[in-house]
Amino acid sequence: MSKFQDYRPGNRDKPGSRTAIVFNGSPLFTGGAGSGESEIRRWIIERDQLEAIVALPEQMFYNTGIGTFIWVVSNRKAAHRKSKIQLIDARERYTPMKRSLGDKRRYLDQAALDAVTREHGACADSKTSRVFDNTDFGYRRITVLRPLRLRFQITNDARERFLNTCPELFDALQAVQDALGSEPQLDWNRTWDAVQQVFKTLPDDVEGWAKGAKGTAQKKIFRDCFTTVDPEAAPVIARQHRDDPLAGVGALFPNQTLPQSLTTRDMYALLGLSTLPLPTGRGAGGEGWHIEYEPDPALKDAENIPLKEDIVSYVLREVPPY
Repeated sequence: MSKFQDYRPGNRDKPGSRTAIVFNGSPLFTGGAGSGESEIRRWIIERDQLEAIVALPEQMFYNTGIGTFIWVVSNRKAAHRKSKIQLIDARERYTPMKRSLGDKRRYLDQAALDAVTREHGACADSKTSRVFDNTDFGYRRITVLRPLRLRFQITNDARERFLNTCPELFDALQAVQDALGSEPQLDWNRTWDAVQQVFKTLPDDVEGWAKGAKGTAQKKIFRDCFTTVDPEAAPVIARQHRDDPLAGVGALFPNQTLPQSLTTRDMYALLGLSTLPLPTGRGAGGEGWHIEYEPDPALKDAENIPLKEDIVSYVLREVPPY
């Protein structure tokens, strides 16, 4: 990296230079968008110092048979190369050696060297050469979250786990089981509302834990003991509010041109929201509420979106169908 930092743009007195560096594949492919390795590549490309990359044949070096690449770095790019990067494929232009030297079994003869030199000088698309804009190598990395879906069921094992933690709630748990039964419930939101209603009917001599079951700690203990992830279950609601989350959507996607065909429902789906009437809780059944779902950590994913493509169009095309 220090060698690249030493490079300065050329001027009339010092017209600049061109350097060829041999790398393995790691500097090209290691690290996703936003990582340290990616930020180094970004630094080089944004300063328009990368002129070309030549892919060499394998088995070219004495101590390794892996594929290698020549990076052509310059601070005196010709006008027609400004903001461009050329990729040259020389992997099949090798000549086998009559006698191997360690892992070195191939070499580039003069004809192959001349062909690569001509392709580099032409800076044009061909069968083994492609010219790209600098921005073709830029990506945004976004996080894609999917709703958590939980099935509730009071089983013998679940009862045992819960009572080992809260033995004083035996009567409270029995009341919940009498009300809900032992069959699986596929909507945790409705189930938790029903559990809270049962707690309200408990006699005063039952421990206060159940009376205060709206608390986060109590809810977590109860949910951890009696729920499992089920893709067929309803998504778990994290928040419900009347403020329109689309009011600030412009700030979420700066410098993005939203598709003309994009509907409000599409945008809500993109943000992991719902505008359906609330199924449960405060304002249940009423219109105008916005539902935000709790994400499932196990389903967390990431997408690399090309800089030339707007985020909204990419996500709508690539994420919901799968």
